[in-house]
Amino acid sequence: MKRSIFLAAGMSLALAGCAATGGARHANDGYGSDVDMGKVVAVNQWAETKGARIMWINLPQKPKNLDSAGSVN
Repeated sequence: MKRSIFLAAGMSLALAGCAATGGARHANDGYGSDVDMGKVVAVNQWAETKGARIMWINLPQKPKNLDSAGSVN
């Protein structure tokens, strides 16, 4: 009996954790708008030609526009 209660509680926590990680920001493509998809594709293609496998931990971010960073005159 106790075992099934713990199992049910564990499954509930796991499902709640999975549901909370995406949100509306990732609803369309699974990536934020600041991810540099060009670099992701290029690196994945390079790895495929070399027989390597890429596992992204932190996706590369698009470079910040240096002109809008508040240039000093």
